Amino acid sequence: MRFDLYVGEPYTPRGCWELLRSVYAEQMAIILPSYDDRLPTSPTPTAIAQLIMAELGAWQPIPPGAERTGDGVLFDICGQPSHVGIVTTPKRGRFLHAAPGSQSCIESYLSPKWARRLVGFYRHAEAP
Repeated sequence: MRFDLYVGEPYTPRGCWELLRSVYAEQMAIILPSYDDRLPTSPTPTAIAQLIMAELGAWQPIPPGAERTGDGVLFDICGQPSHVGIVTTPKRGRFLHAAPGSQSCIESYLSPKWARRLVGFYRHAEAP
């Protein structure tokens, strides 16, 4: 998979989910639902968390250490599981994501910044 194609994308209000949707559609031919019709113009972490949790039925929880390239990774932001990314290099603990106020980038989910917020890893039912 080519994750470098997505580095440097500007953040949008639906940034982390839209980035995940793009990667899954373009790299894995998996169409994830859009939240455009279910999310307010300025979504809160609570509103995003509710939508993410409602969609988890299509995702299998993966124990830490068993994650693989392309798995989703979920983080707690402001007390809500509301930030998603994509595992890029599991052996190095790297993931692609987009955060408010910055461009999409690849960071380590093992770093203190992200490890304390890590909720879990998830594999989509249609993932290879």
